[in-house]
Amino acid sequence: MFQKPTYEELFEDTQMLKAIIKTLSETLERLEARMAELEAILKQNSQTSSKPPSSDGYKKPKPTSSRKKSDKSKGAQKGHKGSGLQLPHEPDKIVEHL
Repeated sequence: MFQKPTYEELFEDTQMLKAIIKTLSETLERLEARMAELEAILKQNSQTSSKPPSSDGYKKPKPTSSRKKSDKSKGAQKGHKGSGLQLPHEPDKIVEHL
C-alpha cells in the first residue's frame, strides 16, 4: 500500500524543488541576456556600426524615399476621357490561322 510521506520528507522535497527553481531562474536570466546581446549583434550593419560594408553580405537595407505620399490616385484622374488607339469597325481582311 501507499504510505503517506512524513512532514520531514515533504520539507526536504520542497527545499530541493525550491533549489531547482532558483537554478532554473538564474539560467533563464543568463540565457535571456545572452539572447539580447546576440540579437543586438545581428541588427548591426555597416551603417549602424564601424563594420566594413563587405561584412553586410547580400542582405542590404531597403532604400528609403524622401518623396511624400500624394492624395491623388495613380494614373489618370477621374473624369479624364482616354485617347487610346481605336479598333476599326470593319477590318480590311480577315486571316484565319489553323
